[in-house]
Amino acid sequence: MARNYKELQEKMDPASRADNARRVRDEIQRMALDELRSAKRLTQGDLAEMLDVPQSSISRIEQRADMYLSTLRNYVHAMGGVLQIQAVFPDGGTVAISRFGDYDDRSYVVRARAERNGTYRLDAQPLDQGVPLSTKALKVQAFTKTLKALHVPESQISAIRKSLQKEGSWTEIGGRSTQTQRVFSAPELIAAGFEPTNTGQQRDR
Repeated sequence: MARNYKELQEKMDPASRADNARRVRDEIQRMALDELRSAKRLTQGDLAEMLDVPQSSISRIEQRADMYLSTLRNYVHAMGGVLQIQAVFPDGGTVAISRFGDYDDRSYVVRARAERNGTYRLDAQPLDQGVPLSTKALKVQAFTKTLKALHVPESQISAIRKSLQKEGSWTEIGGRSTQTQRVFSAPELIAAGFEPTNTGQQRDR
């Protein structure tokens, strides 16, 4: 009859249990994000619901080789953890890094624009100095999901789509010049699928 892990662990001597616990911790530290999520028995859909973003955003996060710390922090927080960054030096010293400038405090105005083949794109411009952000070209369903992830009301989403009936047309979402006076933060934009805008980037088909 098969025995569960807890029963086997109880039969280990203290030194073996401590060594086993250390090995488990070391293995977790080497896990990729998708492996860590699976170890926590969470699906991409679970995290998407926790972060209120499309599931495709979670997939992009897990596939990226690099990302904003705010994105990783939100991802880890959704699993119940706390992201901690340490600088480790050759002499054995470690320093906890708790702040990475004021990037997270930046505010953005978002514009929606109509592109060819019935697609849309969302551009985010910082109100002060900062990195412009943008989504890829989105079809109607993905465009709507992204706006919902930014907590844009259904009535406003409908009005935005009506205003974007011609290729090249655009409309501002929130911002200081509109009735809602809404601005967006970098973390919520990144979580919704925005990425840094590359100069001369190719538009997605």
